[in-house]
Amino acid sequence: MTYDAIIKGGTIVDGSGARRYTGDVAIQDGRIVEIGTDGKMSGGSARRHINAEGLVVAPGVIDVHTHYDAQLCWDGVLEASASHGTTTVVQGNCGIGVAPCKPKDRDISMHDLVVLEGLSYETMKAGINWEFETFPQYLDFVRRRGLGINVAAFVPLGPLRRWELGDEANRRAATTEETARIAANLREAMQAGAFGFSSTMTKRQTGFQGKPLPTQLADATELKTYAGVLKELGRGVMQANVIESLARPTDEELAKLDLLIDASGGRTVTFSGAFYRADDPEAIEKMLQKCEALRKRGAVPQSTIMPVNIELDFRNAMALADVDAFKETLNRPLEEQKRIYADPAWRARAKAGLLEGRKLFGTTWMNCIVLRFKNEQLRPLLFKTITEIARERGADPFNTMIDLALEDNLEIKLLGEMVNNDHKKLGQHIKDPRILVGLHDGGAHVDTFFQAGFPTYMLGHWVRDEKVIELEHAVKRMTSEPADYLGFADRGRVAVGKRADLMIFDPSAVGSAQPADTVLHDLPAGGMHLYSKPHGMAYVMVDGQVLMENGRHTGAMPGRIVTGN
Repeated sequence: MTYDAIIKGGTIVDGSGARRYTGDVAIQDGRIVEIGTDGKMSGGSARRHINAEGLVVAPGVIDVHTHYDAQLCWDGVLEASASHGTTTVVQGNCGIGVAPCKPKDRDISMHDLVVLEGLSYETMKAGINWEFETFPQYLDFVRRRGLGINVAAFVPLGPLRRWELGDEANRRAATTEETARIAANLREAMQAGAFGFSSTMTKRQTGFQGKPLPTQLADATELKTYAGVLKELGRGVMQANVIESLARPTDEELAKLDLLIDASGGRTVTFSGAFYRADDPEAIEKMLQKCEALRKRGAVPQSTIMPVNIELDFRNAMALADVDAFKETLNRPLEEQKRIYADPAWRARAKAGLLEGRKLFGTTWMNCIVLRFKNEQLRPLLFKTITEIARERGADPFNTMIDLALEDNLEIKLLGEMVNNDHKKLGQHIKDPRILVGLHDGGAHVDTFFQAGFPTYMLGHWVRDEKVIELEHAVKRMTSEPADYLGFADRGRVAVGKRADLMIFDPSAVGSAQPADTVLHDLPAGGMHLYSKPHGMAYVMVDGQVLMENGRHTGAMPGRIVTGN
């Protein structure tokens, strides 16, 4: 027998958590058909031989939380993720996206993505050609363009509600008749290849000009109906943002997850919020204990393997939009924003809102540092904290922060620590089986941070350099665990019969920088994004084809839309 490919002499880490071993892997028609451990295979020849001596052969990574919905309209390879070993991404998270979308709603959909996910309006305007309206049409469009890696696509509930309700979507719940039509559209999308649906229920996240997101107006009857579609079809996953104050869920918030599980007949629902908070060190453990019964029923909390820092941008203050006063500044002309920020009454309301509790930044905004600016007179303040600058000026810290923004014509960027900033605690949580590794937001906030390279960072930083987690365990956390949670029965392991989605890397060299080490301007309309170059990732294979070789795209486009079970 002549195989399509044989990977020779690699150290196989199969994704199950079992100990590594040396062997050969044979691939035919996109699947692993034989694994030999004695140097012998039943078929000796192959169209391609890959020498993996000294390299690790492992399953490709499954990234459970991305926002590539818009990017797929101009970039089917998704090299930012693929180059780091990811072979499957789950997109359409948080209840927002680009489909379904009627022509009259295109602008508002893009503006929602600007506010919530930090995407560039100019980039989307230039890059999305809108050859689709419905979600099935969007999936067909993506398939026609071609995919480098596999994509599991949530139907975002926001666009789904806006399709039916129009401008009323962010004002009210749907009627019984409207809910039935929205559910019918969800069913049609699922039958066309959608993975499930996503939603945001927290008020701290907001849409265009600070208006509520359409997802936030869906009531319990709606949610039960939509979850019931998954029960009816016998497949699908849900994603929901329900926790207002990260790592500190209320009983009411967790009840929403309970509702989704019950109505869907026990389908998995992933949710955000399992973070270490410096201002409440015990919060994450309390949360995990509080969620344990739900987790056993299928509600899985996500977290990152990296510290979460975020830039404060006063032109798009989405990081502070859980404060009502800051919502007033969103998507406004520059001069109008400056008038708002200069208003003493607005400042008093904004400061009070920040300090009232359960806010994303709470009081940690006072420790933000000056990161970038245009006004050279501010150079002496570079890397100083707001607290330090306020002390030097003899001024109130909040007024100091807003004054700095105005002094730089709102161009200044501040860097703030948000969550997961205790290295020792983060190392413990990386190993915790109660937390799903994910939430790295590939495709979003691209000018603020880059965390889609988390696979190489995990393997280099946490495995090799810090020795916090064993290689076998780290690979399992990124491959078979998400595969099992999300129902990808034919992925996530190096085993006969599985899809040949693989990463092949040098364990002595693998890694990537954090924060990002590269600034690129290759998005539509010259848009900028941050990137970290992968090191030591020799090959990334999707469906048995080499997609990336030593960090470069080979030209192959073997990816597909995947649905799970």
